[in-house]
Amino acid sequence: MSPRAPVVATVVCAALLLAAGASAQSPAQSSTPAAAAPSQPFTTGRPPPVGELKSLGKDRYQVGRIVVDKKAGRFTVPGRVLVMGQPLEYLATSPKGMKDYETLLEAEATGSEFNLACILLGLERDPRQGPFYQFSEASVVGPKVRVSIAWQDGGKRREISAAEALLDPKGDVRPESVEWVYTGSLSMPPDGQFAADITGTLIGFVHDANSIIESALGLGIGTYGSVNGNADLLPPVGTPIELVVQLAREKAKPAGP
Repeated sequence: MSPRAPVVATVVCAALLLAAGASAQSPAQSSTPAAAAPSQPFTTGRPPPVGELKSLGKDRYQVGRIVVDKKAGRFTVPGRVLVMGQPLEYLATSPKGMKDYETLLEAEATGSEFNLACILLGLERDPRQGPFYQFSEASVVGPKVRVSIAWQDGGKRREISAAEALLDPKGDVRPESVEWVYTGSLSMPPDGQFAADITGTLIGFVHDANSIIESALGLGIGTYGSVNGNADLLPPVGTPIELVVQLAREKAKPAGP
């Protein structure tokens, strides 16, 4: 059994049990997400607790503060803009994650919650992907996802791709060329704790194997400081946002309220 098996088995079993329970619930059950307490801040050396997994009806689920819509092929996570005007290596971190000083967004989710949301969408680590290390320049492989950031601006919803939020439109790398893939994080010896829970890294782009989602081709590797938040498009630090992860499939419905 691989070292990740206990983590994956736990969340898969939870997902299957929830799905079984959802099939028997009343059609009249409200689909409005129930209020959930914010995820607990990251604490060095101790995995954060995982929020309650519950059905919202109509193939929708909530884990912690994440809302998963399986039919639409996406999930959303509330958060805020965390860092602007400084070199970045990560797109999203759990609250008080190890790399929060170089991460664009803080998402209200633990690593296990975020990974469970990915698994509920059907994402699985590509068996062709072997071990890789931070700042490796080789492409990583996995099922593709689309990642975007939404927020309210004057009462209207604005949404841009994660690549647009990170890259200077005048730079050498064009946003449309960036592909995000599910890599699934890993376990950490000696006790097999889930790496994304311990580090807080959820989405990165410098090929950190602790991340759950990574850019297929690393961004800014070898040119530290070349990737920053796009201040021309993003709202200020502290602004509430919604992180949207969508299956990269033609029939997936666009994200929206």
